[in-house]
Amino acid sequence: MSKARAQARAAREAAAAERAAADRDRRAREAAERARRERWSLLWRHVRLWQHGSGFHRKRDSWAALATLALVLLLTTYLLSSSLRAVLLVALILVIAGPALVMMTFDRNKR
Repeated sequence: MSKARAQARAAREAAAAERAAADRDRRAREAAERARRERWSLLWRHVRLWQHGSGFHRKRDSWAALATLALVLLLTTYLLSSSLRAVLLVALILVIAGPALVMMTFDRNKR
């Protein structure tokens, strides 16, 4: 009977070792997946910060106001002149004067 018990014990120990090895493999795969997701998340955050920066989110309303002002100017120009040439001229002026308008609106040194 002790020979049968020894064989049963050896089988249980082998099964436990198999389960432990499978558990280690599963944990290693999960850790690798988690690390991959974290690297991707960090990379994505860097890309998003590069695209807009933190000031973009704080000044979203100001950007919307500038865009609205530009559209109102273009629409008013079209309604008053009914000329596409005049609208293109105002758009060109806005493109050229736009950076100066942005500097006047968003410059932190003046505030």
